[in-house]
Amino acid sequence: MAFLSSHSDTVSYYYWGKYLWENGFLGFLGKGVPNAMDAYYPPLAYYLLFLMRGFYLLIYKVFWQINLMIPAFPSNFIFWLEAKEVGFAINKLPGIFSDFGIAFLIYLIVKKVGREKLAIPATLAYLVTPAVWYNSSLWGQNDSFCYFFVLLSFWLLLKNKVLLSLVIFSLAIFTKQTAIIVLPVFLIFLLRKAKLGDFILGVLSFLILAFILYFPFQPLNTLPWAFSFYLKSFQGELNYMVANAFNFWALLFGFDNRPDASLLAGVPLFVWGRLLFLVFAGLIFFKLLKLKKENCFFLAAFLLTFAAFLFLPRMHERYFYPALVFGAIVGGFNKKWYGFFWVISIIHFLNLYHFWWIPKISPLIAMLSNLLVVKSIIMVSLVIFIYFLFQFLRSRKNESFYYHR
Repeated sequence: MAFLSSHSDTVSYYYWGKYLWENGFLGFLGKGVPNAMDAYYPPLAYYLLFLMRGFYLLIYKVFWQINLMIPAFPSNFIFWLEAKEVGFAINKLPGIFSDFGIAFLIYLIVKKVGREKLAIPATLAYLVTPAVWYNSSLWGQNDSFCYFFVLLSFWLLLKNKVLLSLVIFSLAIFTKQTAIIVLPVFLIFLLRKAKLGDFILGVLSFLILAFILYFPFQPLNTLPWAFSFYLKSFQGELNYMVANAFNFWALLFGFDNRPDASLLAGVPLFVWGRLLFLVFAGLIFFKLLKLKKENCFFLAAFLLTFAAFLFLPRMHERYFYPALVFGAIVGGFNKKWYGFFWVISIIHFLNLYHFWWIPKISPLIAMLSNLLVVKSIIMVSLVIFIYFLFQFLRSRKNESFYYHR
């Protein structure tokens, strides 16, 4: 499916990788590149695109040599390799392979902290749900590459490999900013496992990684510049309260490109959004500190990422993806919750399809073009969130979330 479609993001990835291969890293971050958006991602995303560009050129060189050595070799294949669509598809490979890596980690985690007989169903559910391959194979996003590191860091904490877990989570932070959403849950989990020495070594490792990764882009004043740039990158491309996300604010206002500085009861909308999120985050953290079972961290991560998507300002449709990853794990706790995973995965797919309309399916386009239908879907999503939040808040200290056996 990687060859079937290209989003504007995919085009930017192609030209970013091409520019980096031809011009190097110095001064690239924050720079406008011809035919692409400004470069605002963390550095590991660009190293990945650089490597994919090199991989593409290696493939091209190999087949060019074959073409020279074997006259009967079809020259049209070389012309096909030169097409941008091939470069687009190769840039999608890390996300596609990361899907399988995440699936394997879901299997390991559910087998350890969930119901063992649901480990394979939860794994397969993640792999076959359309939202997963739509995001990586068609859209070409690298969310799965980032969240492979996130999930691996949680798995390493389960195995008591604290320092390695800290290093791996750092890689997630340096891949995509969305890793920050689940950081508070990771840190609370870390507190259960780590000693003071682990924290000190973890902070040092983080700073060393930051310096190594940002240095080729900014050799002077590297660390202060890196942290300043990273914080600025959270501003995003748009200042709308909703960026095609099926969330609480779309339920209220639809998709009218309303600035997040617009007033509601005399208070900017972005303040309302952050306050609502903080209320739910506070409830989750307060309860999490009281729970003992390790699987509670995965349910908390699911709820926190779900709440961020529903209530924070400037949410894109893709920002539900982290909740989908942890939702697959939560689905491995009992059969009833496994069914809820399918519901939210379908909702996420419909949200990804909304406004992009690839492939063109007229009845589906007509249905999702009806704002009343979309708001009804959002209501279902809100009800599921409230249900899981209630289950989490009512759980007892040593409960394992194995209801409805």
